[in-house]
Order: sequence, then structure tokens, then C-alpha cells
Amino acid sequence: MASEAPFDPCAWAEVAECLRDLIALGLDTCLHPSDEMYRFELAQPRRSPETAAVFYFSTGRSIWRTVSSLVSWRFGGFANVRSVLDFASGFGRTTRFLARALDARSITAADIDAGAVRFQQEAFGVRGCVSGPDPAGLMLEDSFDLVLAVSFFSHLPAGRFERWLERLYERVAPGGLLLFSTHGAELYRGQDPIPPSGLLFRPESETTRLEASEYGTSWVTEAFVRRAAAGVAGAAPIWAFPYGLCGFQDLYVLAKDAITGEGPRLARDPLGVLEFGSVEGGIVRARGRASGDQGERPPDVRLYFGERLSEIAPRRTERGAGCLWSFEFPTAAVAPDRILRIEAESERGARRLLAAETLRPYLGSGLGMCEFQFFGSHILRDLTPL
Repeated sequence: MASEAPFDPCAWAEVAECLRDLIALGLDTCLHPSDEMYRFELAQPRRSPETAAVFYFSTGRSIWRTVSSLVSWRFGGFANVRSVLDFASGFGRTTRFLARALDARSITAADIDAGAVRFQQEAFGVRGCVSGPDPAGLMLEDSFDLVLAVSFFSHLPAGRFERWLERLYERVAPGGLLLFSTHGAELYRGQDPIPPSGLLFRPESETTRLEASEYGTSWVTEAFVRRAAAGVAGAAPIWAFPYGLCGFQDLYVLAKDAITGEGPRLARDPLGVLEFGSVEGGIVRARGRASGDQGERPPDVRLYFGERLSEIAPRRTERGAGCLWSFEFPTAAVAPDRILRIEAESERGARRLLAAETLRPYLGSGLGMCEFQFFGSHILRDLTPL
């Protein structure tokens, strides 16, 4: 796969239908087959190249929505942002959205993979920087109004976490922001407790490009992050948003200078999960749970056949901002290769993709459709169990 040429998944009619709004906005949807974020989606059970692409762009859109909200709060919009560093940018899941809003020459995409940097330079017209595993070796002297580190600090061991935080904060221009995400301690499901330091590291991740001892998976407490930030930024303001990135990773906003007025407010994505699905006797059944942000009513859970909205699930049970949802429909209602999607949409318009499937793998196979998503259910333990 790594030797294959870049491709546009929107050449597939089903994907183009699901991503029609992004195509209309002029988003560059070209993917590199070595993109680890796309390959992660593709590796999930019974996921096709088409549905993997839908998940990939859904996550990118969610990240973009969050970044845009913070830029509007701090700068009044991207028109007032002079420069952006997208660090550990991979093959451009976020960069492609930035290049839609800014002059591409004001964006620097940095990654340890030279091929990933080259792809983004050629595809999106951005500037590129090949980084290394050592923070001291980052060859960047420019400063940036906005520095992004999406799903980077969620992979670092103690020591390296603090050094990279210091190095990236150095690159933030006066008045600018550093946005970074972590795995919160609440996501950890191992047997060993989080140590008193507040950071637990495991030498394992989805990447094969880096030594696992340097880039694995880490879980951190908010107290750990605040201590680390104080060590590099002193009394500069920092805001924490649990599950603030895609309704999964914790998001931190670290300012370069003191900021007057109210801090940022974010409409967090709904939390949600598809817990069970089956195809039996010509009937498709799916059920799960969802919850909205604090102070919100439960989200609407919507079933789409391609671009067409088929149904909004009735809220069977509510507790606070949470609900149980279910769908039932005949297999004849949707063509076997049409992508059906289940999305939760919050009261404030934030969306989360809970499922993207075609029925083809389940018809005539004797198998039921059962898709337990990686994210969500562990966050919804306050809801009534099914």
C-alpha cells in the first residue's frame, strides 16, 4: 500500500455523496495511501475503503470545527491569523482544512515522516518542515500565531512530554495560542493505576515509524498537564476541555500572554456509541447511547442513507443530557452498497459519527452486523444500561 499513488476517495460515488458539503466547500480530498489515520480507520473490523474515508473526514471536520471556534474567540477569524504551525501533521487530516481558510504559504506542516511533509507541500501548497524525535532538533526559527499539536502529546513519555511542550511553546508568537490534546486519565482501562506523577506511558501505538519507547500511548491527568504548562509558560493562562477534541481526547489551550475577558467556550461533540447492530430475517436493527454537552438536551441521533436523512431516532430513555436510541428498517430500504450512517447531533450543532456501514458484508453471510466502536461507551457510564 505504501508504494501506491495518492487517490481521491470522492471518486467513489458513495463517498462523494456522504461528503457532498465538504466537496462544495472546495476541500482537497486527496489521500495518501500511507496516511496512518486513514489506515487506522481501514483496519477496523469489516470496514471498507469507502467507509474508512467517511470516518477519516468526519474526524478531520470535527477537529476543524473546534480549531475554528477557538480562532474566532482569540483572533476574530482566520483573516487575522498570520501563520499556523500544524505539528505532527501526518498526511494532512487537519492541514487540508487549514489550507482552505488561509493562504497556504502561511501554514507550515511539520512531521517526522519526510514523505508525509512532501505530500502536503505538493497537495496543499503549504510550507514543510521535517522534524525529528528530539525536540532540540526541531529546525524552526519562525513564530506562529497558532500552533497545533493534535494527538501528539497523547503518545509521549514523561520527560519528552515536557520538553516538547517547551519547544512548541517557544514557537508561539506573542498573543498566540498553543492547542494540544491528550488522552485523559478517564480513558485508561488498564489494570495498573495512574502513578502519582499523573502520567502513565505504554510503549505501543498504531505507528511503525518511531521507536515505541519514544512514541507509544500515554494517559495524563489535568494536574500533570497544568504543572507541565506552568513549568514552561509560568502564569500564562491555560484552559482545559475534557473530551474537547472529537468528544474523545482532552483539549488544552495555552496562551502566550495574559488574556483579558472571558475564556474560550467550546461546543463539545456529543458522546455516543453504537452498541449493537444486526441483520436478520431481512431486518436491520441498531441501538446505542448518546449524550450531549453539559447543559444540553440529549442529542438527535439521525440515520442517513447516503446523503438522505431517513429517520431521527426517538429518545427512549433520558437522564440528564443522555439518551438511548434505536433504529429498525428492512434491508430492502437501502441498496447493499449504499453507505448508511448514524450520527449524533447536539443541541448546539456539533456532530459525531457513530457508524458508517454498507449492508453488503452482512447479506447472505449468516453474520449479524455488530460494530462496537472504539470510542464512547466508557464515557457514558452514567446512562441507564441497555
